[in-house]
Order: sequence, then structure tokens, then C-alpha cells
Amino acid sequence: MLSEMRARRTISVTDFRKNPVRHLGDAKGDTLAVLSHNRVEFYAVPPVQFEALLDRLEALGGRG
Repeated sequence: MLSEMRARRTISVTDFRKNPVRHLGDAKGDTLAVLSHNRVEFYAVPPVQFEALLDRLEALGGRG
């Protein structure tokens, strides 16, 4: 099954787990799609982006 990737940057889970803080820093604020066997396992989102997302959801009434 194909799925749409929601990040411009990708990294393997093996590389990411070696030094996640460095890899997020190298992404310079972009979200990282962390891949296992060429499939997205999870997205690593910088705190500023995550907080902005929560603020938008709250403004839309999505948090309760």
C-alpha cells in the first residue's frame, strides 16, 4: 500500500536512533519522516512546529 509522505526530509530509523537530537538539529526546523524498510514509521516534529499545530487545533475547537 502506498501512502503520501508528509515531510520533505527522510532518515532511516537506524540512523535516527543513533543521535536524534543532532538529526533534528540538522533538519533546521523541518519535520523528519523516519523510515523503516522504506515506509514511514513516524514523524519527528520539532517542538515549535508541534506547539503551533496544537495552537491551530485549539483555535479550530479540536482540543477539549
